Amino acid sequence: MYELHLEGMRFTLKVLVPYDAEWIDAFREIIGSAAEVVQSSRNLESMLEHGHDAVVIASGRVPGEYIRAAPNLRMIQAFGAGIDKIDNDAVFEKKDLVVCNSHVNAAEVAEYTIMLLLSAAKNIIVNDRELRKGDWKYSWGGPVPNIELRNKTCLIIGLGNIGTEIAKRLKVFGVTIKAATRTGSSENEYVDDIAPISSVEPLVRDADFIILALPLTNESQGLIDVEFISWMKSSSIFINISRGPIVDEAALFNALKDGQIQAAAIDVWWTYPKIWGSSGNYPSDRFPFHELDNVVISPHRAAYSENIMLDQVGFAAENILRFLRGEKPLNIIDMTLGY
Repeated sequence: MYELHLEGMRFTLKVLVPYDAEWIDAFREIIGSAAEVVQSSRNLESMLEHGHDAVVIASGRVPGEYIRAAPNLRMIQAFGAGIDKIDNDAVFEKKDLVVCNSHVNAAEVAEYTIMLLLSAAKNIIVNDRELRKGDWKYSWGGPVPNIELRNKTCLIIGLGNIGTEIAKRLKVFGVTIKAATRTGSSENEYVDDIAPISSVEPLVRDADFIILALPLTNESQGLIDVEFISWMKSSSIFINISRGPIVDEAALFNALKDGQIQAAAIDVWWTYPKIWGSSGNYPSDRFPFHELDNVVISPHRAAYSENIMLDQVGFAAENILRFLRGEKPLNIIDMTLGY
């Protein structure tokens, strides 16, 4: 067993993986004898019981209570791109803690985003629902014609791995791609125009489709507010596959209800069920988005595909192994920026 000297102490390296047994087996196969891989449940008590002395934790949800109570912790490896469920303050307190994310889900999220856009633009959900009742009113010549993607303009806010994969796919549809980023600069080959988010108004006014693909940070929280929505065309379609709190929930709901914008497709929400995968919870506990025909609602599954879990585990385990060997891991997050 590989051992590490740290602060004058000698101990066996442990990697905590608070997930199911099949994940543990995959981690053990890749990490081998470099460290002991231990399993726990996802609650704080179990994580501390089994992994209070872990050097690495593989999880996208790491509470500050765990970080502060794990003296040997030196690395957090998230499975996806988002790290907003990792306690930022506790990470800064540790000073010698590295946080890494993963972009292996970028292509799948991009495919799902295109599907959401097409579903909203072509009225797929309502068409399907009504025809299942035997009602053909949305057929040729009906009240809601398809919205064309070709020759339209899409604004992608956030041009990281996911934003880039979305741009690459949308380009095939004959869409003009514009982007907004923190810096307002990029050499991305798929983007026709770019601006800093602080100066995004002209791009919003010109856009037929707006897609959020940026992380949730202190800067991005509440970015899509009443003023932002007032800049949007009445015919525009809004897609969110990033994080709910980037959007003012009331402002978006009212804009959709009042017809201020054409439609939306939402995969990420402001609140979630206490038990993931449970039933009896509408996607919003404040506003009845589920009652609006101009909204496609999705239960935060854009990254969930047939092979993605094995891909995420593989990347996470390999990156942890790099760290354990003393190599620089991939995808180190600047926690000051949040990405």
